[in-house]
Amino acid sequence: MDTLRRRIPFKLSEDDDTGLENDILDEQEQEELIDELRRENENVNHAYSIALKVLVGLSCILHVTTINHNPLFSIFPIQGNEVSIPLPAIFTILALYIHFNLVLLFFSNEIRIRFNLSGPIDPLSFQLLYSLSAVAPTLCLFLQKPWQITAWWCETGLIVFIVHTVMDAIQQSNQGIAELETMKYTAPGA
Repeated sequence: MDTLRRRIPFKLSEDDDTGLENDILDEQEQEELIDELRRENENVNHAYSIALKVLVGLSCILHVTTINHNPLFSIFPIQGNEVSIPLPAIFTILALYIHFNLVLLFFSNEIRIRFNLSGPIDPLSFQLLYSLSAVAPTLCLFLQKPWQITAWWCETGLIVFIVHTVMDAIQQSNQGIAELETMKYTAPGA
């Protein structure tokens, strides 16, 4: 008996939090945890959605109110008589069209229900929105306009980038919750 080593069980102290990630949850605890994470995810997604709608709305209002005037000139005036790009109203209408597609992205279900449309409303893809929003800044660079003019026309592309990034984050968080549902396990006696 001397050669055998005696087994001493490990005892976890109450104030030791290092093993929490290894806790085994029963089915009810798993469901409660997933439901809590789902609620938190929905709250965060709702806040992001409201922030995006406000951002796109303010950007749209700014484009409408400054259809022929660059608002950056009020903050950073240009020395001399530098004119904007040719036909700024057409590029403003293009920017408003891009904003309209972003609004369709947010409210596609509501619009479909309100106007009794049978099929889903599909806004333009983000790649096409990026391409359309790059037309005016590219023209500014080609015509060698001052940075104030170029920065103003880059604003639409920045809005598209922000919306695309946040929508991807929302989709990934929803996908993460769905993956948690598939990772449920059965732990009898837990």
